[in-house]
Formats: sequence, structure tokens, C-alpha cells
Amino acid sequence: MGRFLILGKEERQKYLFQMLCAKGQTVTYCDSWLDGDYDAVLLPVTQTAAYVEQIADQLQAGEYVFGCNFPTKLTAYKRKQGIFFIDYMKEEGAVYLNAAATAEGAIAEAIISSKEVLFGEETLVIGYGRCGQALTQRLQAFGAKVTVYEKEKEKIAMAKACGLNAVAADAVLPAEFWMPYRYLFNTAPKLVLDSSKLMHMRRDVQIFDLASKPGGVDFGYCEKNGLHAKLCSGMPAKYAPKAAAKILMTVLESYMKEVMSYDAG
Repeated sequence: MGRFLILGKEERQKYLFQMLCAKGQTVTYCDSWLDGDYDAVLLPVTQTAAYVEQIADQLQAGEYVFGCNFPTKLTAYKRKQGIFFIDYMKEEGAVYLNAAATAEGAIAEAIISSKEVLFGEETLVIGYGRCGQALTQRLQAFGAKVTVYEKEKEKIAMAKACGLNAVAADAVLPAEFWMPYRYLFNTAPKLVLDSSKLMHMRRDVQIFDLASKPGGVDFGYCEKNGLHAKLCSGMPAKYAPKAAAKILMTVLESYMKEVMSYDAG
């Protein structure tokens, strides 16, 4: 039987608590550290950095800490003390499933925010990694007219092979390139949509940034100029928290069965 500490009130955490309890594990669920001897500490995906800094001194050798986007220097130091840090989103199985959930959440966000459909609309997806690929597949199924904006030649070729219009991010593009798009989804984790691009977009554009904070959009410019732009990190937790928790459980089980007497049930 495993001993788990779940921190944070994110809804994914609530479902993880229920799933682990259903499997007969010993689980403590709260919002701040409680002293105890734990096999694993589960941190909320979108707030891992803040939580790990709060609890770093309480962690003990041999404990596994699960989360996402850990602060590099702190975790490197704590690893030397025998603490293991597992990033959910660096596990191949989880990252593909999470990309699919993120794509569905992004589409839900777009439809709810715009009050319109995606069918027939000019749509730009920035980045053709796992999330970008999952998103474009679904946008195509909705009948959107999808263009991919990507810097890597291999990914541009992949997009074209899937029947998508694809444009190289390092190409010199005319101002008119940015004008037709009704929907724009960014998956790149650095500033891509700056004022030099945003100034040429139509006034009713709907911009959704799926990258981790601070995202890839100049939100200050958008706010000053009346463009709808929204940072949409954590889409799986917002629209499908139970499914998102199941993804995290696959990672937990793959590790915990190896290091302790854990019955996946």
C-alpha cells in the first residue's frame, strides 16, 4: 500500500484523491504540508513551482515528487539529497494524451468565447508540436480552414503531408498574411505574436494562447488595442479534470509499482 500526499485544490487533484482512495491507498489531501512519511507527494500541474518552493525543506530522501515545470536549480539541489522529481508532461504517454485533452479544451474555449462556429473560418495554429498536431486534426474535423505557422522544416513538411497549409516562421511575410484569420491558437512557449504582427490582424480576431505562462502573445498590446486574447493554460483541468486526472494516474502507476508495494487495481 502506498502513502500519498496530495497538495492543492485544483480539480485534477480532487479526482486523483478519489482514484487513489478507490484503490485502497493511504492518501492525505490538503492545501499545505502536513508532516508524515510519504512515498509520493503530488503537486498541482499549474502551480508546481510555487508549491515545491514552499515544501522543499520538508521533503525527505526517497520521496517521489510529481508535478510539472519544476524550478531547475532547486530540484537539482534536492535531487542530491535523494529526492526524486517526476515531471508528468515529460512522460511520452502522458504528454500525447494531455495534448489531445488540451486541443479539445481549446476548441471548447474558442466556441464559447466567440459565440460562433469554427466551420469555414480562417484559422492559424502557431507551432506544430504535439499540441499543435492534436489541435489541427480536430480543427480540420470541424471544417475550419487551417494554416500552420512553424519554424522547423520537418514539421512544416509533416503539416503539408496532412493536407494543411503551412508557412515557415522565418519567412518574410507581407502584412496581409495576418489579416484573414478569425481564430488564432498559439502553442509556442515564447513571444511570437508581438505588436508588429498583431497590428495587422482583423479587429474581431480570437486569440487563444495555450503555452505555459507568460505565453507567446503580447497581451498588453491586445488589451490596449481591443483585441480578444486569452491565456489558456491548464485547459484539461478546466474542461475535463477527471480525464486529466486519469492521465496523471498513468504516470503515477508506472513509477510507483516499481518502487513500492503498490497495487494498481
